[in-house]
Amino acid sequence: MSQNWFISCGSYAKALNSAIGFKMIKDVRPYDIEEIISSHTKENPNTKKPASKKHLINLLGTAKQIFNYAIRNKIMDFNPALDIELPRIDEPIKRRALTDEEQQWILNTEHRAKRAVMILMYSGLRRGELVVLTWSDINLTDGTISVNKSADLINGKFIFKNSAKTKGSIRIIDIPNRLVEYLRREPREGILVCTDTQGRQHTETSWRRMWDSYLNEINFKHGEFSPFQNKPKSKFDPKGVPFVIPRFTAHWLRHTFCTLMYLAGCDILTAMKQMGHTDINTTLAIYTHLDAIHKRRSMSKLDNFLESNDEYSVDRKIS
Repeated sequence: MSQNWFISCGSYAKALNSAIGFKMIKDVRPYDIEEIISSHTKENPNTKKPASKKHLINLLGTAKQIFNYAIRNKIMDFNPALDIELPRIDEPIKRRALTDEEQQWILNTEHRAKRAVMILMYSGLRRGELVVLTWSDINLTDGTISVNKSADLINGKFIFKNSAKTKGSIRIIDIPNRLVEYLRREPREGILVCTDTQGRQHTETSWRRMWDSYLNEINFKHGEFSPFQNKPKSKFDPKGVPFVIPRFTAHWLRHTFCTLMYLAGCDILTAMKQMGHTDINTTLAIYTHLDAIHKRRSMSKLDNFLESNDEYSVDRKIS
């Protein structure tokens, strides 16, 4: 398990303890757990917003593990969290590739985040790989990026995780000329390719501020506002600007890169190496999903062709 997972378990255990820590563990009942789940459903104490489905699943899962441990140690006889049902929650927007139009938004919007976004979209890097990427990792002559290190997000900071010491553990990504030419024009202010406003490595806070600012810029410039929304004259309008574009994330851009490889006819083994998937089934699942989407579109084109051809044939017979 990753260090992030252990930290998360600790936070869930802390949430449980703050709610029922005054009770002897053997006295905890199912309704106690139901009250905690209900409370978090309304408001996650960490975000002050309604909890996500993942948060509730992990919270309940942590409770089950704690009580199972107590049962194994003969402290209690039953698990009060065992038969608790989670409330229905609207599923979050699924990650997807950006549409052609959305990709054009990126190309046509200048912002301090654009360098990071261009690299994510045309190389498929993970965010943890991007924040520690150095200029020496990029070979513009060969059109490649060497992925030899990454970072984990721990307590709001990207912590350097590893550095590949053997050639076999280094991932070499071939990047398109569009990204090569873009990076040729970019100034090199320091060692790191993407930094915060002070030229330092990003933290979770600096990344979020940059990303939110970027989305707001794209939203104001390219968002399609309805007649009832009355687009403000300035993005700094004190009344706020209605947010009408999808809130895409870094992972959407990674998915976009994989989709672009699929559309370009890149074979699955090459895509697997480019994406850095350790299991080919991960890449296969994405390609299978894309097959289902794009083959259906191709068949729709055939349907349209046959329908138009039928009309042509009918017209000829009548004449």
